[in-house]
Amino acid sequence: MFRIQSAIAALKNRWVISILLLIQFTYGLSTITGSVNIFYNLSYLNNQSILDLKSTYLVVPGKITNGFQKEKFNQKQVEDIHTQLGHNPDVISYGTYYEDNIMLDPSMGPLNNTMVADLTKTNLGYNEPSISAIVMDQNYYQLLDLKLEPGQGFSAQDFIKNRNENVNVLVGSYFKKHYKIGDVINGQYKINGFLPDKYIVNNNTSNIYQKLDKAMFIPMSKDIYNDYNSMFTRLHLGTVLSLRDGADLEKLTQILRLPGNDVLLSLKNFGDEVRQNVRDNAFIEIPQLILGASFIIFSVIGIVVTTIVSIMIRKREFGIKLALGESRLGILGQISIENSIIGLTGAVLSLTHFLWKYNGLLRFSSEFNYASPLDYKLNGTILFFVFLVLFMIIMISSCIVYLFIRRLEPKSLIGGME
Repeated sequence: MFRIQSAIAALKNRWVISILLLIQFTYGLSTITGSVNIFYNLSYLNNQSILDLKSTYLVVPGKITNGFQKEKFNQKQVEDIHTQLGHNPDVISYGTYYEDNIMLDPSMGPLNNTMVADLTKTNLGYNEPSISAIVMDQNYYQLLDLKLEPGQGFSAQDFIKNRNENVNVLVGSYFKKHYKIGDVINGQYKINGFLPDKYIVNNNTSNIYQKLDKAMFIPMSKDIYNDYNSMFTRLHLGTVLSLRDGADLEKLTQILRLPGNDVLLSLKNFGDEVRQNVRDNAFIEIPQLILGASFIIFSVIGIVVTTIVSIMIRKREFGIKLALGESRLGILGQISIENSIIGLTGAVLSLTHFLWKYNGLLRFSSEFNYASPLDYKLNGTILFFVFLVLFMIIMISSCIVYLFIRRLEPKSLIGGME
């Protein structure tokens, strides 16, 4: 406690330099927090997809000028495409999905206040909590090959019900705090398992994906699956294929295209899209990395210079301590405490600045729960890396300062100015 009090007193005596260091830490660590978020998200995109990046292909429409023009075609033509895909030797499996938003009904039972706050998407103008859902057909569910406990997940019976019937669903790990297996949401959706903490495609035309921790999987009802309008839309916007190596993409593309369709469908590899997204954002982040590296270098230089100046100002104090038996490591410890106080205070200020600067983006990320490079957050992993950078700065500067301290002799210090 005495050392801490002494360190605080020393910082007060050099308050101008201390404030300058605090400003440097505040803006520097805030910049590093943003960069850590970006690279954390890029790593997440590379490693946490529930779909296999190599074998998964997405059907994407080309330029849409006059809408999909469903009236030009019929259900049999779409069904023929499905039949050809199912018999094609290059296709391991395929399926379709669409995105939905399930509004939670408080009349079906009380809702936890924390859950209501976490699931209310105020950015969309919603005043009620909702769950982002992926509604999938049986083929798509089998394509995912989820590793669930026996008895969990969907059965063939779940896919032959109508849309208003009670049905089994899978929900993200977030809901473990509020529900257990067997509980029913909205009087209709019976929880029959929990999803892994990964992400999934929720829009074939976007490079932003749905994280699963707050999501729901719903088996597609028979009436929706067989509805022509839904079938046609899913063909264009919600078809996913798992293909073998060396698949004939040109032939598969021809199968997907309806004769006379102005909207040309094509296949894109999911892994290629994710990796391109990662490369583009990593390249964009280079200036921020340079700025972060400069902050680290100048922080080390700043701490070393101010520490040496502080030692020279307090020559007599440290000289007497050395003469009375204080080790040079003890002197270094005292100096390190002073620098740690500045560093930790600067870290707190930097996180406060980060929360203020990116408040809108943080709220958007929390509400929509998308997997993207700009999914800003302050979780344990982000904080660990921020404080690791802070620890590295203090350790490097302390090692350099020790090289100066070990050369000091009591004779040369006693008699110096206060």
